[in-house]
Amino acid sequence: MSQVTIFNNSIPDIGLFTRPVTQGDEYALVQMFIDYYCHRFIRDNKKTQLAVFVEPRIDSGFPDVVFASYLPSITNNWSDKREALDVFDLKLLSYLCSAKNVFGAKLISTLGFPEKQTITSLEKLMDAKLVSYRNHSWRVRELRDVFSLTKLIAVEAKLNDISRVVEQTHINTRFASHSYALTNSAHPQGETVKTFKRFGLGLYGKDTQFRRIVEAKEHTLPSSYLSFQFNEWIGKSIAHQGGTQYA
Repeated sequence: MSQVTIFNNSIPDIGLFTRPVTQGDEYALVQMFIDYYCHRFIRDNKKTQLAVFVEPRIDSGFPDVVFASYLPSITNNWSDKREALDVFDLKLLSYLCSAKNVFGAKLISTLGFPEKQTITSLEKLMDAKLVSYRNHSWRVRELRDVFSLTKLIAVEAKLNDISRVVEQTHINTRFASHSYALTNSAHPQGETVKTFKRFGLGLYGKDTQFRRIVEAKEHTLPSSYLSFQFNEWIGKSIAHQGGTQYA
């Protein structure tokens, strides 16, 4: 199996949908950056795998590209019960990760989810061996057995006026461990660089080659249910043998 897998088309069987790309200079820049990042990843990483998602559909839009580094052990504790998990289930799982041990009544009152749906989701998560019930409270099992992503890097590309992509780059911090913007300029304006630094956002530029102008602040994973969504897409794709191997 290749160390890198590209997801640039929809795979309905695993719940992944992508937006058809718009050909042009911006897309060409993204493709060059994907090639650059993949080559560096293969050179520098021996213990992790890489999944590359090109314009995946998530609830906040279609990020241009998302690089997900993950441990090969992602399917060691996999089960077919995870095939049935939906967005509601992942939201519940994400909350339990941040809340640790939670009583059922508090879970319902805090999240405001319908009681019947909450109970159904908890049963699905327990069947999938992702959560356990002990001493009248719910908890996530060992995180390393549930979540296998080590990095989740989102990249938004913009030609010329890079200041216009700050908002979307910031939105991507909801799920990514690192969020970057990508521009075809190697020397963006000083105020633009200051803005990216102030918000903890990263910035790549390019002239003859790519250069990291601002390093993104790192956020702990999983940071939301969307982090889990990428984890599940990868696990399901391995089970279904989806995606295109990078050569």
